[in-house]
Amino acid sequence: MAHGQTSTSPNPQAQRQRRQSRGPSVIQDRINNTLRRRRKKPDYSAVNPFVKYVLFFTNFIFILVGIAFAAVGIYILSLKNKTVTSFIDFIFDPACILCLAGCIILAVAFFGCGGALRESRLFLKIYYIILSLLLLLEILLVIFIFVFYFVDGAFAKIGLYPEEAFSDAVKKYRDDPDMQGFIDNIQDLLSCCGASNDDNGYLDWNKNSYFNCSPGNPSPEACSVPFSCCKIKPGENINYRCGADMLKKDQMNISSIYVQGCFKGLQEVIKDNIWIVGGTILGIFIPQAFFICLAKALISQIEEQMAKW
Repeated sequence: MAHGQTSTSPNPQAQRQRRQSRGPSVIQDRINNTLRRRRKKPDYSAVNPFVKYVLFFTNFIFILVGIAFAAVGIYILSLKNKTVTSFIDFIFDPACILCLAGCIILAVAFFGCGGALRESRLFLKIYYIILSLLLLLEILLVIFIFVFYFVDGAFAKIGLYPEEAFSDAVKKYRDDPDMQGFIDNIQDLLSCCGASNDDNGYLDWNKNSYFNCSPGNPSPEACSVPFSCCKIKPGENINYRCGADMLKKDQMNISSIYVQGCFKGLQEVIKDNIWIVGGTILGIFIPQAFFICLAKALISQIEEQMAKW
C-alpha cells in the first residue's frame, strides 16, 4: 500500500460487535409485535352455531318423518291398487292425505336442512317463503272455519258449499274401505250422523245407494244408517245392525242414534272446546313462526359474514 493512503477495508471485529449490540433490540421488537397481534380480538364467524344447527337437526328429523309418511301412503295405495278419480276420492282417503303430507314435509324440510348445513341463502329463502305461505294458508283456513260456523250463510254468499263435499263422500261410503273408515271415525268422534248442518243429518244417508230407503232397493242395508251413527256406551259391544230401519218414515225410536249432521256436530265441538281448539291452533302456528324467524336470522348472519370477506 502506498505511503499516506488510508485503509478502507472493513474491520470484521467491529462489524461483529455492531451486530451483537443490535441483535437484542431486533428480537425485542419482534416479540412486542407478536404480543400486539395476539392481543387483538379474534375474527369470529357471524353465523351463530345454535341457529344453524337447530335448523339443521330439526329439519333433518322432519325429512325422516316426511319420507316415512310418503312411503306408508304409497305402500297402502299400491296394496289397494286404487285410482283417484276425483277430489272427494283424494281428500277422504287417509293414504292420499298421508302421501300429500309426507311430500310437503319432505320438500320443505329438505330446503331447511340443506340451507342450514351449506349456509345457502337461496335454500333458506325458499324455506322461509314456503313456510310463510303455509302459515298464511292455515290462518285463512282457520278464519274460514270460524266464519262458517259463526256467521250464518257466509259461505253461501261467496259460492262455497263444504257440506256438498261431505255429502259426496256419504254417497261413496261403500266404494272405498278407507273412505268408509274415515267417515265412521268422524261420525264417532263428533257424535253425528250424515253431513248436514242441522238436526236431521241422519237423513243424508238416503243419498247412498246401499242405505237408500226407496221401495225397490234390494240392499240388505236399505233404510239403515251405518253403525257409527249409533250411541254406544263405553264397554258395550258394537252391534253393526244397530242402525237398521232408522230411515223409515214410521220409525219413531231414533233415540238410539245420533241425528245431527257432522257439520252441526263440529260446530258444537268447537263451541264446547274453544280454548282447547285455540291452544292447538297456537301450538301449530308458533313453531312455524319460530322457524321462519330462525331462517331469516341465519340469512342475515350469512350475509354479514360474507361482507367480511
